[in-house]
Amino acid sequence: MFKTSQNKTGNEGIGFQKIVSINAYQNVSYQFQNNILQKIEKLQYDKRNFVVSTLDSKDFISSIVEISVNIPPEDLQDAIELKAYDDLGLDQAVEYIIRFIEIPGRKTDKLRYFQVFVAEPEVIQEVFEPIRQQVKYIDYIYPKPYLIQNVYDKDILEAYGVHGYLYFQKEDAFLALFKDGEYIYSKSLKYSFENIYERFCELYGERVDEDSFYEMLQNEGLKTSNFDYQDHLMKLFSEIFLYVNDILIYAKRAFEIEKIDMFYTGSETGPVLGLNEYAHTYLGIEASDFDFDYEMEKGDWYVDQFHCLSVLEAIKNSEGEDSPNFTIFFRPPPFVARRSGQFIITTAATIVLALSMPVYNYTYDTYVKISNERLAKEEKQLNEITTSIKKEIAALDREKNDILAKIKGENDLFETKKKILTAIYDKKVNYPMKAKTIVEFGNDMTKFDVRVTKINDRDSLFTLSLYSKSEKKITQFIKHLTDKYENKIHTDIEKIYKDDETGIYHGDLKVTVL
Repeated sequence: MFKTSQNKTGNEGIGFQKIVSINAYQNVSYQFQNNILQKIEKLQYDKRNFVVSTLDSKDFISSIVEISVNIPPEDLQDAIELKAYDDLGLDQAVEYIIRFIEIPGRKTDKLRYFQVFVAEPEVIQEVFEPIRQQVKYIDYIYPKPYLIQNVYDKDILEAYGVHGYLYFQKEDAFLALFKDGEYIYSKSLKYSFENIYERFCELYGERVDEDSFYEMLQNEGLKTSNFDYQDHLMKLFSEIFLYVNDILIYAKRAFEIEKIDMFYTGSETGPVLGLNEYAHTYLGIEASDFDFDYEMEKGDWYVDQFHCLSVLEAIKNSEGEDSPNFTIFFRPPPFVARRSGQFIITTAATIVLALSMPVYNYTYDTYVKISNERLAKEEKQLNEITTSIKKEIAALDREKNDILAKIKGENDLFETKKKILTAIYDKKVNYPMKAKTIVEFGNDMTKFDVRVTKINDRDSLFTLSLYSKSEKKITQFIKHLTDKYENKIHTDIEKIYKDDETGIYHGDLKVTVL
């Protein structure tokens, strides 16, 4: 599904000793081993490390594309890429890196739906080449918001309803939406910490120390003790959340979302005090900190959530699960798969054969035996497959006959309903008394101070939901109907009950027109 050429290898069982998570934008790295996540001061190459990183939202786009279910697996990637170029208006002259994952819950009889992630190779090269020079390869580069699904896979949050995530970084910020634990939407926002700082200085009217500003946000958040800053921060973050609200309005309409059940806010430096209150005020959604316990031991008081999420995703990859992967820095193939390795092996084999024909003959004889055994095994497997296909064809024939029988049954049912509807239509067209009777009932109700909340009509039966301040008036009204329309209608009421809170009497009167 994804263009990846690295082998599926485990963290421990197949040779990997550590998982290394790298933030290429901030040049911050952590290693995970023995359930301990520790910061790395200097990256080093080690082929036993499983190396992963993340791509910021500003450097990729995501969308949902639909593909016919009739597309064969071997043509699926080409079909999705063509659809992505068309739907997203991509430059045909650029060969983008396109990754995708199917959304199984939206599959229909005619269409399959895929979440598509698109990035430019030049961006990947520019951002990650300095890292590659240090570690030589990067096994996975994940689209950052996609990793949030691990909080549901780990049962940290219940995978039910729609959840929103607002996350700030120094050079980027994003809004992401997940529905029932599945990624559905993300968008890069223009309010990174750098842009927030610049906008604050613009509102404040002079430049403040940048490091001090970031330190204030980290330690005091939006409830700073600096009163000179307070008003400007309030104005700035009001502006931010109005902008976020506009995006949410679009996303809810585009993805047919009725409401967002929960909202989470955070940043790469930790929770920002006051953000949740702003989210609740401007978005009308209950909000909590995007800061979860991943059951890992951490050396620092706070670690960017996406190092933890990258580790969880890497563990799944090492166990065989695939993920959208933007890497272009793959591991070198095994020695025997390289051309140079094949040449060396061939040369050595030739020398050995030339020096030792008996060994060659013995080896060749063994090879023939193994080949024969392999071919016999393949023949057996093919026979089993053939038998299975024949059984499947027979099952499909039975299913076809069942469907034809159901179609006949449905046609018979259709003809029966058609006759019933014709009879009903004839009766309604030639029976004009209903409307007149309803009008007369209304006049009679007014006389007895009786009201109706609902009228149900089925054939010649009316059900009138009556109410009145007096049980006696309802009784008088029913007696009046019986006397007035004698031999024309039949009335029946099961009970008259009183609503204790309002003191109003209610009853459902059934009137049959004879």
